[in-house]
Amino acid sequence: MKRFILSIAALGLCFTLGAQSIRPEVDIKFQTHFLNDEFDVSNCELNPSGTLAAVRLAPYAGISIGEHHKVKVGMDVVKDFGIGTEKPIVDLACWYQYNNEGFTFAAGVLPFGLMSGYYSTAVFSDAARFYDAHLDGFLLKWERELSHYEIALDWCGKYGEDRREEFYFLSSGAGWITPWLGFCWEGVFHHLACSENAAGVFDDHFLHPYIRFEFSRLLPMDRMELSLGGMVGYQMDRMQNLRYIPKGADAVVDIRKWGFGVRNQFYYGESQAPLYDKTTVGSALYFRAPWWQIRKDGQAGLYDRLDAYWVKSIGKYVDVGVHAVFHFDYLGFMGCQQLVQANFSLEGLFSGKR
Repeated sequence: MKRFILSIAALGLCFTLGAQSIRPEVDIKFQTHFLNDEFDVSNCELNPSGTLAAVRLAPYAGISIGEHHKVKVGMDVVKDFGIGTEKPIVDLACWYQYNNEGFTFAAGVLPFGLMSGYYSTAVFSDAARFYDAHLDGFLLKWERELSHYEIALDWCGKYGEDRREEFYFLSSGAGWITPWLGFCWEGVFHHLACSENAAGVFDDHFLHPYIRFEFSRLLPMDRMELSLGGMVGYQMDRMQNLRYIPKGADAVVDIRKWGFGVRNQFYYGESQAPLYDKTTVGSALYFRAPWWQIRKDGQAGLYDRLDAYWVKSIGKYVDVGVHAVFHFDYLGFMGCQQLVQANFSLEGLFSGKR
């Protein structure tokens, strides 16, 4: 009887799939990234100097079933420049994806590229954003003409001998009340626990709600943005009973015309990484840029980041960008970065999305 029921179920699945169109689909992403950090002028007090130079290739292939379902497999390969014959970083992926009228659900090991929300360096540093290619978990996303919301779970650490249990929830959203006024947020709920050989449980939670004004539709500019927001965190080392609730506020101005732009983010408040030098895990607790320590003495202070940049789309598939980034705190100039990147993306090959 059990075999009969399974046979009927399998036959029904075959009829269901047969009634829908099944198409192959291929995505190819290529990225070259060069980031040079020069912070010796501040004795590398908050952030060490260094250079990130690498190339990424991410091919994915799968099938689309009907109008809404996809199953894909692939990999992300990162090769740092200058390491000779050393092995590249290879991260495998396999996921299911459902799309319907602006709603997306994905489960498995899936690319961060499926997410479309905005996350600042207060959530992900430049290095974390580049090297972490996939999230192991789930993604829910809603997109409408004047709104976008998403939440994702990444289970990035399985309890083991020397590997700590670790997971985090990630979320962003933007709801536009008018074409020039939106209510937005970004946030992360991060939990880092113990391993067999290492004790300690840590929490790093962060929320950044902000109001965004976009005046480019009213003025002859590609972008003219003003954002005003607040930041609040919850940081805890449970073993040492260290608890912090850091608070602050930021303002962002971003102006762009013909691909040339200037962006300035000003923050005043408490450290959004207060456990950076006070725990056994150190910087491993934080994905955000070390600049968000603000001050080593634990006092409230300011952080200002000024970007001068040029970005350009070359055809339908290629984007290039050049950035000069300058960092300031209460002591003045802290250092600068130079960033050059080129991205090639070919999505939905064979599916009619080209």
